[in-house]
Amino acid sequence: MVMVLFVHHHVLKLISILITLCTLSDCYDPLDPNGNISVTFDIYQSTDNGYLARVTVQNYYLYRHVDKPGWKLGWTWANNEVIWSMNGAFATDRGNCLGYSGSQMPHSCKKDPTIVDLTPQVSQNRSEHCCRGGLLSAWAIDPLNSFSSFELEVRNLGKNPLGQPPTNLTLMAPGPGYTCSPFLDTDPTLSSDFGGLRQVPVLSDPSLPESNEDNIIECSDHMCPIRVHWHFKNNYMDHWRVKLTISNYNYKKNFSNWNVLVQHPGFSQKATIYSFNSTKLPAVGLQDGVALFWGIDFYNSELLHSDEGRQGIATTEILLEKDPNSFTLRNGWAFPRRIYFNGEDCEMPLPDTFPMLPNETAMAALGDQSPEEAMVASEPQPHNNKPISNIVIVIAMQTEALPVVNRFQLTEDPHSPFPEGVPWVRYHGTYKDLNINLIWPGKDPGLGVDSVGTISSALVTYAAIQALQPDLIINAGTAGGFKAKGASIGDIFIASDCAFHDRRIPIPVFDLYGVGLRKAFETPNLVKELNLKVAKLSTGDSLDMTPQDESSIIANDATVKDMEGAAVAYVADLLKVPAIFIKAVTDIVDGDKPTAEEFLQNLASVTAALDLAVEQVINFINGKCVSEL
Repeated sequence: MVMVLFVHHHVLKLISILITLCTLSDCYDPLDPNGNISVTFDIYQSTDNGYLARVTVQNYYLYRHVDKPGWKLGWTWANNEVIWSMNGAFATDRGNCLGYSGSQMPHSCKKDPTIVDLTPQVSQNRSEHCCRGGLLSAWAIDPLNSFSSFELEVRNLGKNPLGQPPTNLTLMAPGPGYTCSPFLDTDPTLSSDFGGLRQVPVLSDPSLPESNEDNIIECSDHMCPIRVHWHFKNNYMDHWRVKLTISNYNYKKNFSNWNVLVQHPGFSQKATIYSFNSTKLPAVGLQDGVALFWGIDFYNSELLHSDEGRQGIATTEILLEKDPNSFTLRNGWAFPRRIYFNGEDCEMPLPDTFPMLPNETAMAALGDQSPEEAMVASEPQPHNNKPISNIVIVIAMQTEALPVVNRFQLTEDPHSPFPEGVPWVRYHGTYKDLNINLIWPGKDPGLGVDSVGTISSALVTYAAIQALQPDLIINAGTAGGFKAKGASIGDIFIASDCAFHDRRIPIPVFDLYGVGLRKAFETPNLVKELNLKVAKLSTGDSLDMTPQDESSIIANDATVKDMEGAAVAYVADLLKVPAIFIKAVTDIVDGDKPTAEEFLQNLASVTAALDLAVEQVINFINGKCVSEL
């Protein structure tokens, strides 16, 4: 392995690079086959008495990090070199410097110095990218903090004015230890000269360590201080849900910057993770997917120890899309193939201890249904064996509602079915075989503006279901779209999922409640017939988007954002009424124009497109059962 470094300074002397590799000595990890720690000893300038060097310790392990108390780096000098000065780190022993006198003494005269990183609190003798207290983050989790550097001046080179590379490199860090290969000569690092017009070879010396870490954490109820619990929770038509919990049974030890790696074929499909950070790793030579999870800063990045009566845990729920060609609940398929905690291989339970599906006697009661179908069938299903006759359309703004009112020639109900004093308006009428009710939350009594947002939409949806008993709810309205997800002004989307992006409750399980993810009623025939786009919808009570909102919207994998949809979905799901969501894009949230300005500019034209889409959907629904949508 050769590392190419670009060091920007003015040196005219040809100097070589030397490389050492240090890796895990006792095991080969197929999930991180190229993982190593690289130590680069880069001699970038010669001096009258020696040279200046920059040493960089770089962690290239995807999911193994160097934790407290941090790394220690050692080597043996080839001759009688001394470290005259050092910035960004320090030698733990000055050694015997009796041969020197004067006001300035060498930093270390040890033949085999041990170097330790400075802590972040140190304000003096710092260097660029130094002072992380010996901690190195995993490369896949935090590459900006996966390396640390320090600088030193070396003197007393002996007969070789260019210096010789150190020998016997050692890297000491928490864990079983690392083994390093000898230094290797490589091509020199290049620096720039004459304002960047010329490249100049530089004296350098990288060494690359490979770590030796094959401890096994026995993940059992009796012997393991760390337990990783994978709980299959729900089986939906095209998704399945898992709860992943990491428990720390230690009574004194916390785990900072922990991570868990899971190998499972389900991660080959799209996955939504709610309470952990996550990324997918390349699965070279594996048919399974590999996902890496770690904590969220200031929330669960530290796995706390247990106390009497309290267990230290971090947990998240995971929603995975199904691959219909491979998904099954038989033969333990739903359980992980391999789990690592902080880079250490967890001992998996034996296959004969996996939870089992019902036996043949119990299965006989299911008739011809598969276990998967039986689980889906056990969920409440809408009454879908009669034609739809009664529809409620919830629209938040009068500007959006009136074109639909006019198209279907609906009239305002003078005898509102809603409580006295509320501003909610019902328009109703008959179109073909359908009884159509359009509910508009009306104007705010105090301010006279449309009653937009989640509170009004949830209230009118609940009141309409109670009063009108609809077969189907349609929430139609305008929305912001994300060009990064392929949305354009005027696009019409059918929402597949609805979730909130501004209800942040950083407490386990409450965080899931805050997101409030719900599936919209699936309408594959409608989508195909009308050639509509399908996307995920994220809902919040603000027209603009804060950085925190943006992070949540990205986590929701949303293409469009509105101010009502998830609230309507919540009520419809609570009262078991199927609901579909038609959203027309008025503004590009991640575009160049201010959101409010673009929204008002496009509202009229996009509302016309929304009106046409609603008409097409109503025409398709007419005469059909819910199951035919």
